Amino acid sequence: MATAMKIKNLSVILLLVCETALAGPMQSVPLIQDAVNQYVNSSLAPGGKYEIGGAQIDPRLQLPQCEQPLQVFTQSGEIKPGRNTVGVRCHGEKGWTIYSMVSVRSFKNVLVLNRSLQRSDVIRTEYLSAESRDIGLLQQGYLTELDDVVDKQSVRNIPAGSVLNKLHVTELTLVKRGERVNIQSGKAGVLISAVGTAMADGAKGQKINVKNLSSQRVIQATVVDSGQVSVYF
Repeated sequence: MATAMKIKNLSVILLLVCETALAGPMQSVPLIQDAVNQYVNSSLAPGGKYEIGGAQIDPRLQLPQCEQPLQVFTQSGEIKPGRNTVGVRCHGEKGWTIYSMVSVRSFKNVLVLNRSLQRSDVIRTEYLSAESRDIGLLQQGYLTELDDVVDKQSVRNIPAGSVLNKLHVTELTLVKRGERVNIQSGKAGVLISAVGTAMADGAKGQKINVKNLSSQRVIQATVVDSGQVSVYF
């Protein structure tokens, strides 16, 4: 038998009850509700900030008393921010299964711009503030740590009030195309310096092509600092 009920907050409970006589002891509805609440709370990471909205199970619900411990489950095996369908199952001769919709809002402090940025602007600490946001409404990749963004640069124009995302930022450009750079090359105990021209922009640790002005050869070098690249053999 399948039944759909409209309840407070437009939550929906779907009932799948085995066709059987309901004579005998009835299952305690508060115990079902407690089982759902315990499952949800134990599935959330400790120390987080949450708002949980659960479908209140109709106290008029009549189910055979379960002789086994109630099994609470979700199809995904976990509780995530957003809407979650939570099932409660009774195994036994008069088994039954019900489903309840539970909504979870998870809040974290994320980095928000307090001023607009233009493409290639360097991001400073004073441009940022930490604000609590519902992460279920945010695009994946939101940033929470200053070290992940300060002294990096924006990849596009970003308006004030935006939650910073890892897609918004890149490493600071230390070498620009056409710029003269110092090339350090060699091996352990031997260091040779030369002057070259960068053939592409480069951030720290990035490999770029550099033209050695002395030999006119194009080599691949690693950006190590502003105006400086290295080639080690």
